[in-house]
Amino acid sequence: MVRKADFTKDDFILAAIDLVSLGGPSSATMAAIAHRASAPTGSLYHRFPSRTALLGAAWLHCLASMAHDVTPLLETGQSHEAISALLNWATKNPAAARLIMLYHENDLIDGELPPRLLKTLNTVNKKLGTALSALLKKKNKALSAPNLALANFAIFDGPIAAIKPYLRSHKPSLTFPIDKCRAAAHACGKASLKLLD
Repeated sequence: MVRKADFTKDDFILAAIDLVSLGGPSSATMAAIAHRASAPTGSLYHRFPSRTALLGAAWLHCLASMAHDVTPLLETGQSHEAISALLNWATKNPAAARLIMLYHENDLIDGELPPRLLKTLNTVNKKLGTALSALLKKKNKALSAPNLALANFAIFDGPIAAIKPYLRSHKPSLTFPIDKCRAAAHACGKASLKLLD
């Protein structure tokens, strides 16, 4: 394989996402990521000071991509459409979806993140929380901790649980048809939102 003369941060982030998607977080060693990107290991360390920083950047890349598709719909009170957007994003970006939907942030980030990366990650998480609050406001529901937890479950946790079998399957279209996952996700979301106070 011919090596490229220059490598970007995105080259390594995408390589890390692919490795985690295929073999879990433990498969994404610095050497494996460099090999996947067809880059020398030194080039990788030139762009990321540690494995934690690189996997944190990979987590942020996936989370921010998903949030980009979902938060505008939450902000305008479109819960059904937001769930659809989440599922559409997952089916169009299966490697990224596996990273943030099959694993927890702590599975990848086991050390201290660089300050700028941590700040950006916190901003994305805050944006998601603000969007859930906006959804409650649009539905004229109390902005309470139980309602926020229910909204989070309705839009994210429930639908993610519904699509996990699809993401885990090696032949998802045959083993776990996406239409079944979609139906389960929407049913979960609808039932959960009915419990809002």
